[in-house]
Amino acid sequence: MRICIYGAGAVGGNFGARLARAGIDVTLIARGPHLAAVQDRGLTVLAGEERIHVRPFATDDPRRAGAQDAVIVTLKAPALPGAVAAMQPLLGPETAVVFATNGVPWWYFHGHPGPAAERRLARLDPEGILWDRLPIARAVGSVVYSANEVVSPGTVVNKSPKRNRLLLGEPDGSRTARIAAISEACTAAGIDAPVVADIRAEVWIKLMGNLAWNPMCAVTGLTIPEIAGDPALRPIALGVLKEGQRVAEALGLTLDTDAETRLANIQKPGPGGAHRPSMAQDFELKRPTELDAIVLAVQDFARELDIPTPNLDAVAALTVGRAKALGIYPRG
Repeated sequence: MRICIYGAGAVGGNFGARLARAGIDVTLIARGPHLAAVQDRGLTVLAGEERIHVRPFATDDPRRAGAQDAVIVTLKAPALPGAVAAMQPLLGPETAVVFATNGVPWWYFHGHPGPAAERRLARLDPEGILWDRLPIARAVGSVVYSANEVVSPGTVVNKSPKRNRLLLGEPDGSRTARIAAISEACTAAGIDAPVVADIRAEVWIKLMGNLAWNPMCAVTGLTIPEIAGDPALRPIALGVLKEGQRVAEALGLTLDTDAETRLANIQKPGPGGAHRPSMAQDFELKRPTELDAIVLAVQDFARELDIPTPNLDAVAALTVGRAKALGIYPRG
């Protein structure tokens, strides 16, 4: 199976290295010093006591890779529309495109069983580029549980070596041959990649946490355990979690967790310290951020459904204000 990792930075680099080690025909699409290092010295992933070193084909020109069986896109949500044109050489007649992004996915209502089926989300795909030019039938949903960071060009530290998960799901809930093949390839590489029947529920289970922790860590500079343990901040985080849960339930989803459980499961960091959420890293480095997908799209749903979200509204306003001050929102 030919698999391309499009955006092979932290998460993509970790997954790409594991696939390459398993003998999968992998292409990494990367850029800048990280790409140069991978081309020159190979890609190294450090995961606890484990060291993975591989030399997969890496390029910044998808035309050199050719058509793939699957493309796993690990770019952040705001970068997706701008990548569609460059991705075209990777797309054969049956190529599936797995979107391993955080937050509400742009394809959310494709294959939806309710009356909103095939509704487009203008906030996440404002010009319809993803929906029309990809096109939508290629989209496969996913949820990533894997904490990673590029610590130097060509080197990724995987901070969750025992929990590298890539949940996969077709938007309509079916189990297709293409999603089964992707799951099998990832599983062979040591990535836990089950096919789930309701990928939207899985999106929301992760999103509930991201909705609170990403913006609050970005604005305060604190870690998740520090916020969870702060008597002033903990109630705000719990409020955001509860509001996210109410929005998900109003959208017709049944989640196998709740806000109190999510907050109670926050643990103190181990010897390696707490992993910084992606938005906190983006704010620190002044990179484009996933505010639209993680925070504002949920706020949009809440307003449409007439659900009060006072905690989310306050956190969103502070986070947007800080992002504007840094010059990374609405675009970096």
